[in-house]
Amino acid sequence: VLPAHFGKVSELGEGGKVSARMGDLYQKNPGLNIQDEVEFRKTVTENLPPQPNAYQEIRQTNMGKITPTEEEQREMEIGPNRCAVHDK
Repeated sequence: VLPAHFGKVSELGEGGKVSARMGDLYQKNPGLNIQDEVEFRKTVTENLPPQPNAYQEIRQTNMGKITPTEEEQREMEIGPNRCAVHDK
């Protein structure tokens, strides 16, 4: 799984890559082990961190509506990586 963001610097792998095997994530991340869908949705939505500064630009890029330059892409990535479901 390549989630594209991380909660702690220790989660970065070789070359700064963010990746993990799904089985490993289930073992290490209690948020992924919530069996009840309603409880899972509640946990995620109640723990949403603030949106990054470049949130709208990132969404527009992901939808293919804008094509930022490499410099603009770096600027978008400077903000913190935030996740509502992370290991504690």
